[in-house]
Amino acid sequence: MIRFASINIEGDTHLDSVISFLKDFKPDVVCFQEIIEASIPLFEQKLGLKGYFMPVTMHSVKPFDSRSPIGTFGIGLFSKLFVSEISRDYYAGGVGDVPRFVEGQMDETVWRALFKGTVSKDNERYVVAGTHFTWTPNGSTSDKQREDLKKLLKIAGRFPELILCGDFNAPRGGEIFNTLSEKYKDNIPPQYLSSLDRELHRIGKQKQLMVDGLFTTPQYIATEVKLSEGVSDHMAITALISRT
Repeated sequence: MIRFASINIEGDTHLDSVISFLKDFKPDVVCFQEIIEASIPLFEQKLGLKGYFMPVTMHSVKPFDSRSPIGTFGIGLFSKLFVSEISRDYYAGGVGDVPRFVEGQMDETVWRALFKGTVSKDNERYVVAGTHFTWTPNGSTSDKQREDLKKLLKIAGRFPELILCGDFNAPRGGEIFNTLSEKYKDNIPPQYLSSLDRELHRIGKQKQLMVDGLFTTPQYIATEVKLSEGVSDHMAITALISRT
């Protein structure tokens, strides 16, 4: 069994609360979305985890408001366990220099990626993959999302067993989330109606959107799955994951 977490951490905006939360949870594996590359040494030092990173965009100016972080953003996998069989795949972009983020041009200036690694604990293997999926306004569905989902599922399909997590930018009950749920088991308990933090997310009080996910193939069982507020602008997902 591994102790598992997945969090969209909104750059360096909530570092203290993220680190405090993870120190208490003591994960074996953490998947991050919107992590800044410069924060990797801090997480490694404070949590005793080894970090792996995939860049997706660069914020050279504060894109949304005065608290918006700047730096090279990406997805990350951190673990205190040895990580092997690493693969880094882009399903949108990924060619040339990391693009500079331009508000209103997210499809062109943010790459989309899947990071996969295998960890071992107590002679059991766990194949973990994290992503930050294509964004649309207000949880709508776009043709770009449909196109990117096909590419994502093709990459993920290379792995017969998988723990797939991340910020999917598509609400449960909608087309994209439902397609993922047909392929993998959705482990987020039904009582959670939103994964946006009501106090910390820009639209958290305005709209309920269950956009963060923890999906598994039949080789895995996720128990004690929880969403926790007060960590970042997205709620932190935690679980205990064992093999069947």
